[in-house]
Amino acid sequence: MLLVLDYPGRRPEAHISEMHLDRCGFECAEVLTSPMPTAFSTPEYAGQLFAQRRPERPAALVAYCAAAPLAVAAGALLAGPADPVPIVVLDPQQTPPSEILHEYHEVVRQVEGKAPDVERPPLLDIEGLLATPETLVRLIGADLRERARLALAAFGFGGADVSGPVEGVVGVYVEWLTFLVAAHYDAQPPPRGPVLQVISQGHPDDAGWLGAADLRTVRIPCDRPELAANAQARAAVLDFLQRVALPASAGTGHEGSTRTGHGG
Repeated sequence: MLLVLDYPGRRPEAHISEMHLDRCGFECAEVLTSPMPTAFSTPEYAGQLFAQRRPERPAALVAYCAAAPLAVAAGALLAGPADPVPIVVLDPQQTPPSEILHEYHEVVRQVEGKAPDVERPPLLDIEGLLATPETLVRLIGADLRERARLALAAFGFGGADVSGPVEGVVGVYVEWLTFLVAAHYDAQPPPRGPVLQVISQGHPDDAGWLGAADLRTVRIPCDRPELAANAQARAAVLDFLQRVALPASAGTGHEGSTRTGHGG
């Protein structure tokens, strides 16, 4: 079984599901499903993910982008004392304050939409508030609710009738920004097992921040939006999984994947 850590929702980049690892002898379980955790650090976020149901040790963890530190935390929870869980990360990256600020601005733009002459409250000081993440997330929720209410009022909607739509929209965005805050606070022990990073052209080869002693890198000649759907990326992941995640006597059942040179 592979545990997949890939934040759901629409985006221009291909999702891990587009690698179709489930066609190659693996059972793929999506971990990031609603309701999302409400924790404000990566280890606590991982703890909430598996608080209700802790799966048996998976063959490997596969994570995309900002979920890379979460895969490390999940691996620490699920591994045995002498049996580390292999990890695959696609275009892994840290989540600096600037990234949370950018996504907050993007969320504000989407919440306010194209409402005519909508009143726009002052933007939150995301970087200043980040030192108190619980307060930050609470204020983000209140801020987005007010912006959604004002946007609907600009179209002539108001009163109790808008409470349901407001909560539905705001809840999704607060979950996303909470995930990014937790990804920012990612201090934790490094992974003990092998880690493969598969990166698109132009993505920095700087995953040393993960702290993995056994880090292998494959760079794929494609742009980031195509990475998870790229045949070479899929072959590199399958090659890695076959060698480190499966017993020597087991086969993946995939159709002739090729070995890919590793560096890093």
